[in-house]
Amino acid sequence: MKIAINTNYKSAGTKVCVDDLGHRLEEVGNELARNDWQNYEKYDLILFMSPDSDVLQAKKANPKLLVGLMDPKITKRRIPQVKSADFLLVSSIEQRDFFLKYNSNIFIYYMFPLIREIVKEHEQKQKIIIGYHGNKTHLNCMRELSLSLDRLSRKYDIEFWAIYNIKSLGMWNRNRPKKCLVKDIQWSEDVYSSHLSKCDIGVIPAKMPVSHRLSKVCSRPRNSFLKNWGNYSQYDYLIRFKYSNNPGRIYPFSQLHIPVVSDFTPSYCQIIQDSYSGFLVWSEQGWSDALEKLIIDQDLRNKMSKNLKDFIDNNFSPDTNFNKFLEFIDKQKTGDISKISI
Repeated sequence: MKIAINTNYKSAGTKVCVDDLGHRLEEVGNELARNDWQNYEKYDLILFMSPDSDVLQAKKANPKLLVGLMDPKITKRRIPQVKSADFLLVSSIEQRDFFLKYNSNIFIYYMFPLIREIVKEHEQKQKIIIGYHGNKTHLNCMRELSLSLDRLSRKYDIEFWAIYNIKSLGMWNRNRPKKCLVKDIQWSEDVYSSHLSKCDIGVIPAKMPVSHRLSKVCSRPRNSFLKNWGNYSQYDYLIRFKYSNNPGRIYPFSQLHIPVVSDFTPSYCQIIQDSYSGFLVWSEQGWSDALEKLIIDQDLRNKMSKNLKDFIDNNFSPDTNFNKFLEFIDKQKTGDISKISI
């Protein structure tokens, strides 16, 4: 099959959807081109990243062309592109559910970076390194985790390593721990082996803030509007996370044999079995309880990291995901399915 992958957009998603996926497509015998924005008639399949997609023009130039949109984003200008694509490649059940209103032919392609496994045997040690990798946004929003780190730093010798794109986004200051020692590390493609592999525990904060006004309204026990909904309690959860939330940040920890603690969102609950292959939490107390259990027990760190790796390798590995994607594309070409989400 003749395939072109077109984008000038740079992101972590581009690395997985363009570089890694493109290499895999070539390995199974496809002819691949990069950034051919003119000769759409030459190809059987075109894949675009969302920010600079050219779906409408490609379909116009070659009506028989199969066009996929990877990691779609939602803006008014992009909605026609999303609707016109033959299929969407999304990174999670959250992102799939959001985009079904615009395009029902969706494949979940887990955006796991290809990294080399590093076997780690956890041992009893004095200093415990707790590691994060990802976007600065999640660092800015991790109020409960930061409070937990400060609380635990009074009892244990811990250090928090924050891996993010400092050059592009600047230093992290908001909701930063005040007492726990923090080390800021510039993200790079080799940071998983050079730095993340040295961590003892991985953390995956995912919550987004809820406005104080909305929180106050939703927590009023005498609010008649809420009371009429039935079964309302002022102690109920009020949860917010990104529509593009996905489990991509879990994967590196699994391949480096590092146990994880995560905010509970759909994607993370899909992959982490609480108290078996990691911990799922939300509150400051939840973070503190889970982290302390892992800090004091190296056997638990070994057990949970092994369980996480085994589960991901057996159910969500990049090889498994890619093979399912090839099957999906074959069905698109033969017309076996039409507008069915997978």
